[in-house]
Parts: sequence; C-alpha cells; structure tokens
Amino acid sequence: MKLTEKSNEVFEYVKANGGKVSIPELANALDRTERSVGANVTDLTKKGLAAREKVEVEGADKPVTYVVLTDEGKVFVPSEDEE
Repeated sequence: MKLTEKSNEVFEYVKANGGKVSIPELANALDRTERSVGANVTDLTKKGLAAREKVEVEGADKPVTYVVLTDEGKVFVPSEDEE
C-alpha cells in the first residue's frame, strides 16, 4: 500500500513517537495546520492504519484528539506499490 507524501509524514511521526500523538502536537511538529494533518489522519484511518481517540483534558474546552496506530499500523511498512 502506498501513502501520499503528507500521509506518510504523519504516519512516520506517530510511529516514531510511541504510536499515539495528539493532532496539535503533529501539526506543530510538522509545521502544518491541524486541519491539514486531520485530512491525512482520515486517509490513514480509511486504510486501517490509525484511529482517532478523543481524550477529555481537565480545564480544556474540548477533548484532545490523538492519533493512535492500529495493530496493522504498528507493523505496516510503506511501499511504492499501489493498493
């Protein structure tokens, strides 16, 4: 399965950082908007490599969304092959 360059960037960052990273952290680390990162997370979710996990944070107005690698995502190695 082939990932787009931006989706691969998100995937590799999450994988390198323990398999669970918040969307705000991803956006900051990759110097992109949360909306842009969110689109890549949707792509990874559709491919079964990641899932979104909302976590209530005390004092925050809204839950923080984390990107969590699925079991498939933990062992996935991006390739150049098409799906």
